[in-house]
Amino acid sequence: MSDNCESKWQPTKEQLDNLILPAYTEIAKQSVAYVNKFECPPEYVADMLRDIADAITSIHPESSDDCSCC
Repeated sequence: MSDNCESKWQPTKEQLDNLILPAYTEIAKQSVAYVNKFECPPEYVADMLRDIADAITSIHPESSDDCSCC
């Protein structure tokens, strides 16, 4: 998704409070659990998360540059 597309979509306050912030919290907790389970440096799990983000943006239909989703 281009920077222009990213700047158009804004979550509602309800989405932030009820969906997005809890998701961030859960992902952070799970990430710390993986660091502990793998006995690895946090950077390893951070790299995993970057790889996942890259995969999502490369295969998601709305990730094209046409901004039709916005």
